[in-house]
Amino acid sequence: MLKVASGAVCAVLFAGTAIADDTVTWKDNIQGWSVAIDRTIDDSCFIISGFEDDLFLRFQFNATQQNVQFIVASIHWDSLKSGQDYDLEVAFGGQEAWAGTAKGYRWNDILPSLVLSVPMEDQQASHFMHEFTAMGTVSVVHDGSEIANLALAGAAEAVASMLDCQAAMTQANKARATGNDPFAPKPDPI
Repeated sequence: MLKVASGAVCAVLFAGTAIADDTVTWKDNIQGWSVAIDRTIDDSCFIISGFEDDLFLRFQFNATQQNVQFIVASIHWDSLKSGQDYDLEVAFGGQEAWAGTAKGYRWNDILPSLVLSVPMEDQQASHFMHEFTAMGTVSVVHDGSEIANLALAGAAEAVASMLDCQAAMTQANKARATGNDPFAPKPDPI
C-alpha cells in the first residue's frame, strides 16, 4: 500500500504535530489503517492510511470543534496554501457528493492537505461516516477535477476501532474531570 519512501511522509500526517508525543497509537494495521489518538485536539481519535500516488487519507473526530474531519493529502500539492479555502466534493461509491469548503493545511509545515469538516448537527457527521464505511470507494473533486479516487478497503473495521477509541477517550476525560483519582489526597472536612 505505501512505498518505503512514503513512510516518512505518512509519519508526518500520522503525527499531525511537531511533537510525536502528541499522537499515541491505539491500534496498528487494521487492514492497512492505523488508529491513533491526537492529544492536541482533546484526545480525539483518528484513522489514517496511505495510498498509491503518494496520497494519504486521515479521518477523525475533532472534540474541540465538535465535528468529524476528512483529510486528504499529497506531497505533490506544492501550490496548496495553508489557511486558504478550497471548494471540495467528496463522493462515496455512487452516492451524491458532499460539497463543502475545505481548509488548506500543511501538517508539520510539510505535507499539503485539505481538511473538510462535517458538523455533528442534523446527523450530518453520522451520515458522512456511514457512507465512508459502507460505500467502498471515495472520489475527491476540486474545481471540476478529480484529485483522488481511493478504495476504502477495511474502512468499516478501522472506523469501528476508532469509535471504540473515542468512547474510551471520552470515558477517560470524564473520569479526569470528575476527579476519580483514588490516589489523590482526600479533602479536609474541617
